[in-house]
Amino acid sequence: MRGTSRSLTATMILLSLAMACLPVFAGSTAAGARLEGLLIAVDGRPAAGYKVHLIDAGGDDVVQAVSDAEGIYSFRGLDAGRYSLGIELPQGTIAPVAAPPVQLSRGHLARRDVKLLESGPEQAQAATGANYGFGMWWAGLAPSARAWTIVGMVAVAAVTVLALTDSDDDIPASGFQP
Repeated sequence: MRGTSRSLTATMILLSLAMACLPVFAGSTAAGARLEGLLIAVDGRPAAGYKVHLIDAGGDDVVQAVSDAEGIYSFRGLDAGRYSLGIELPQGTIAPVAAPPVQLSRGHLARRDVKLLESGPEQAQAATGANYGFGMWWAGLAPSARAWTIVGMVAVAAVTVLALTDSDDDIPASGFQP
């Protein structure tokens, strides 16, 4: 009984590791990365006609897109890497936003919704602060990454439950057997 429980635990661990690595291998042969999202104005409505700048890790403005009537912007065929977003108002001024950088993986779609902030020193600090918390991290994940994160968490929980419920009832208290 104990050997069966251990082999089941080992199988669950190997299966969890394989599932965690699958997205990396599945996306490695696909085309460029994609980034899309919703731009939300200070009043909560979609922000149409705003220019969204995609800025690479070196600070270079890579490409721009204009948000449509529903506030949606989209970038396609991007290189994998870490990017930041800059928002330009229709008048040409830069808008403060609270959006952490996004990590794009080859062949994957990332979604980043952005809410514009009112101008002021407190808002500027919020937009550049490094502590975005779990919610902003989760919002920055691609849907497939969210799904695999949940699968991994369930697998770890299952392995933990199996390990904790593994009983030693079948082992005698002493080495002597009648």
